[in-house]
Amino acid sequence: MDYISKPQAPDPETEKRWAHSGLRRRMVQGTFEKDLEEELMRHFPTDRYLAMGVPDLSSNILEQITRQLAVLYNAPPTVTNTNGDISELTGYEGYINKAGFFQLMQRGQQLTLALRECFVRIDVIPHVQGGKAMRPGLQYRLVTPDYVYAEAHPDSPDEPVYYQEMRLRRNPETDKGEWVADVIDIRDPKNPRYGMFRVHMGGELGADVSEIYMGHPTHEGNNYPFRYSDGTPFLPVELYHAEKTGHLFDAYAGIQMCYGALTAAALMSMWTHCVRDCSYPIKYALGATVQGLGISDPEIAARRASIATDPSSILMLSNDMEGGGQPLIGQFAAGSEPLKLLEAISQYEKRVSLASGLSSAILRESGDPRSGYALSVSRDGQREASARFQIGFSRHDSRVLSKSAALANRFLGSNLPEEGYRVQYAKLPKSPAELEAIRKDVTEKLASGLISPVQAIQQLHGTDLDEEQAREMLMKIRRERAELM
Repeated sequence: MDYISKPQAPDPETEKRWAHSGLRRRMVQGTFEKDLEEELMRHFPTDRYLAMGVPDLSSNILEQITRQLAVLYNAPPTVTNTNGDISELTGYEGYINKAGFFQLMQRGQQLTLALRECFVRIDVIPHVQGGKAMRPGLQYRLVTPDYVYAEAHPDSPDEPVYYQEMRLRRNPETDKGEWVADVIDIRDPKNPRYGMFRVHMGGELGADVSEIYMGHPTHEGNNYPFRYSDGTPFLPVELYHAEKTGHLFDAYAGIQMCYGALTAAALMSMWTHCVRDCSYPIKYALGATVQGLGISDPEIAARRASIATDPSSILMLSNDMEGGGQPLIGQFAAGSEPLKLLEAISQYEKRVSLASGLSSAILRESGDPRSGYALSVSRDGQREASARFQIGFSRHDSRVLSKSAALANRFLGSNLPEEGYRVQYAKLPKSPAELEAIRKDVTEKLASGLISPVQAIQQLHGTDLDEEQAREMLMKIRRERAELM
């Protein structure tokens, strides 16, 4: 299906938000080459930009840092509910696991941290679809905020009650692509609505095309399908926030990281150019003309005469000196010192990371600049960030589970509790180096009499043991040592 330009947003502020969130999304997805080309053109005149050649996409600290911070779902969380049996939803063969929700959230958390928000759309796979028998279940889909116009209730300004998602669909009647908006509206709980509408290029909603794409008219009023068992309507989407701010969108927070990452990528493109074209001495001639020059891009004003060279090149010169005098031939030193330039760019990347709010305590510089320089988040930093993020993500995950249970009850014949879900995330395991450092510290303190054996056991096991459990473990160790040694 041919790509059709996305229509404008319904208002200028949303259009501005879409543009910025779209840039962040492309950087996370690795599709920001055009953005980098535009950034290079902002920094360099046209002739220098053209001389640089292919942009270097290897530097992307926005993607790198957010990927390293997104560790909540590295292991499947534990879900509990005291209101009833939830194995049909969360068990090994449950709807959540079959749909791969927690695996999806590995990318979902990164997108949420990078874009500040991300939607999760929940759909039901019916028994029959398009005349074909289907395996019923639930389906989850990440929707980035650059494709969504949403409105919130005044009394709950960070919870959407109107959801309009732009989707490029193929019209089965014309076999052509068109932009369609999925509209889900519960602003009036007594008259909720769910339907699909064409979108004009100016952003206005057009004809109702629910019959074409859904097979039935728009659901309105009592026909609205997304309800809890008590009849309360809800949106089958959840808006994940990187941070609770009291606003529906927080698209521009951490803008330093986004634009700094783009600038760093432009600097790395310049570094690649310097290594390729400026890291070796250049020979020159006074009173002589280089033969074999070619004109680059003769159709544009920035055309230039050049000849390809490398360290083994021999330039052919013609004598321009009057009277047959002797031309002067020599060489310039290399125009660039790649190592120093790479170190400077690496320090800039670190500065951008710190300016965006990351603590210097959680950043670790890894590698030797001569073999590649990179910023990474320390294990302690990941652990600290996870403790901060899980407060908000557990709330959103619980709401997704509640909505999933309600949809399973309504459409799949389940009998699941719709409230009371609790999500516990797996702890990030300590690295061998961390464990060795803890053992050494505890052993030294114990030998110096600064801690008791019970405290030593607790420190070795972190917060997993209370004092009574630590005492029992210590007594068990002593009994077994007495019996076996």
